[in-house]
Amino acid sequence: MKNFKIVLFVVLVVQLNSYAQLPVKTSKYNSNLKTKIVGSPYTQKMFSQAKVGTVEQKNFVRYNVFNDEFEFISAQKDTLILDKIEDFGTIVFTETNKKYQLTTYTNSKNKLFYGYVINLKELNGFILFKKENITFMEEKIAKTSLEVNMPAKFVKSGDTFFLKNKEKGTSEFPENKKGLLKLFPDKKEAIETFLKENKIDFDSESDLIKIIDFIATF
Repeated sequence: MKNFKIVLFVVLVVQLNSYAQLPVKTSKYNSNLKTKIVGSPYTQKMFSQAKVGTVEQKNFVRYNVFNDEFEFISAQKDTLILDKIEDFGTIVFTETNKKYQLTTYTNSKNKLFYGYVINLKELNGFILFKKENITFMEEKIAKTSLEVNMPAKFVKSGDTFFLKNKEKGTSEFPENKKGLLKLFPDKKEAIETFLKENKIDFDSESDLIKIIDFIATF
């Protein structure tokens, strides 16, 4: 059974991705640039050991934040892209215990996405997820001698937090007290007391974890 899972892991990825290598696949920021790209699409460039889904064998992977995809090194030393399927739906890094999950979620504009988020806290059907964000800025070539070339660059932008509600799915975490009360109108008094006593900052990751601990008691 162990050998079967390892073979399945390799075969599925190879079939669906045809040995796609980066950065060739990401041609948007790899074609005919006159300046060197600044920054990185990764928060961590090095490949690190991780447990991938149902595969018993641990693999060395890294997360391409910009493309929202995991890469791993094959036995032939190729950089391959992990397919987004349920069998590989969780990636847990061995050293840090950082856990990524494939999740369907909606943003503040009610647009649906399917991608990787970090599981920060899980309790009684509620989960706090964090989505890392990196944006790409196109290069700007000087048009006159008074201007200078501006290189293309990757920029780390703010993280987005999501709340998985055991009854209402996964959506962006409320930005303030008003948003939280809208989700749980029948708990208005308890929430207001909790927020006041704990001086909650909705921009603080640790405070959002406190909120999960609290609402999980409902």
